[in-house]
Amino acid sequence: MGPGRGARTRAAPAVGAALAGVLLAACAATVAARPAVTGVPTRSISVALTVVGCARDDACVALGSSTTAVGLAATGEFSTPRSPWIPLHLPPVGAPSIGAIGCGGSSCLVGGADAGGDLLWRFSAATHRVGLVTPPSGGAGVEAIGCTPRVCALADAGAARGVPRWSTSADGGTTWSTATPLPLAPGDVVTSIACASATRCVLAARDAASRVLAEGTTDGGATWSALPVPPRWVALASLTCSAASCRGLARTRRASLVVRLRAGSSAWRSTALAGPARALACTPDGTCVVVGGAGGRPFLEARTSGRRALEPRLRYVPGDLLAVACGTRRCVAIGDTTLLDVPSSLMGG
Repeated sequence: MGPGRGARTRAAPAVGAALAGVLLAACAATVAARPAVTGVPTRSISVALTVVGCARDDACVALGSSTTAVGLAATGEFSTPRSPWIPLHLPPVGAPSIGAIGCGGSSCLVGGADAGGDLLWRFSAATHRVGLVTPPSGGAGVEAIGCTPRVCALADAGAARGVPRWSTSADGGTTWSTATPLPLAPGDVVTSIACASATRCVLAARDAASRVLAEGTTDGGATWSALPVPPRWVALASLTCSAASCRGLARTRRASLVVRLRAGSSAWRSTALAGPARALACTPDGTCVVVGGAGGRPFLEARTSGRRALEPRLRYVPGDLLAVACGTRRCVAIGDTTLLDVPSSLMGG
């Protein structure tokens, strides 16, 4: 055996060990980049969750309703960054339909319909209790709510003509402005509201032919201007606005898109997602979480400015994720009977 061959033979174990170390390090990096997110079951298995919201102090609330469940019409749970999910005592109602939520500084308004009229509850982030509040008169069901720390805007179906109406409240839903018809047609449905301030708001809607509509106001709803919408969109929801831009979740027949409209612009910019999405929520610093799924295969992706989008491994999430909400530093998501906290490793820190 020549000296060169012997040296190569003796070096082989060291080279193999080095390669193994590199591979293990690469695997460890991959696992770290895709943390596991674990869901927890809800207290109720007969009433599915439908909405979730988070106040500025990161107290979050999830609620759902059923018109068919025996002995239980609605369910709700809340949690804080320091507590698990805890059942809520809800106001007695007959056959509620809960489908809207909006959170401001220290409370969340929960809307829907009950016995053909508006249903409106308020969750207090301070007391962790839910109570009835009086909605605008003459409504046939709350469709969407959007809140800033100072004002909440509500769209409901007008009972008389069926045209969606607009109302605002500056005291957490205790009193409301006179409801005024939106520039929409009877049967149109408002799917999302977002306000950057008390005067600047955007709403998305769907008409009877399932076409997507968008309107914007700069005077608190006194006047509205139609916003152009790409004709290939079949849905627009989960709007969230800042002074600089509005973001939302759009769907085409083939893809889900995170879309953005800068202030003063009429052109939406879009980014395609890796999976089918149903809801989007963002923290004030710009971190956004998208959830969805199809065929019982849930999907979650976190998107942070200047960082690659992260899609974690989901554990104990038996079905599609339906909604997501973010407070100041915390985001949570829900499925029919699943609650899920998004870990800080996905939120940029």
